[in-house]
Amino acid sequence: MSYLFAASVFAFGCANDGGSSSNVTQNDLITPLPTATVNELASGAKVYEPNCIVCHRVDGTGGKVTVEDKTLDVEDLTSNKIKTFTDEKIIGYVMNGVPDEGMPAFKYKLSEGEMRDVVLYIRKEFHGK
Repeated sequence: MSYLFAASVFAFGCANDGGSSSNVTQNDLITPLPTATVNELASGAKVYEPNCIVCHRVDGTGGKVTVEDKTLDVEDLTSNKIKTFTDEKIIGYVMNGVPDEGMPAFKYKLSEGEMRDVVLYIRKEFHGK
């Protein structure tokens, strides 16, 4: 929200530059979200390692794993399917789990910020974004 405010102030200032006209549109006022910082990526890695590696593996490929005497076919985080998911959809899976597929819910274990950081980590490490 502060980015939009800053963009609005900047655009207003540029539009009122002593009489010159400006063709500022609403789309010009939309500021893209900042890229992940090193701290967010480090935090995402720190969350991924103890919580996700056991099932999704170091490289995110998942596959057949046995956890607590249950054999699971874990989702491949590097797949095109996952790449098309919105961040919110992935956060929803992390938050609420996927009980039918054996994925636990992390809503009582991880903060929303940690969930966002792990999604940024997945995007950067496995999707090249």
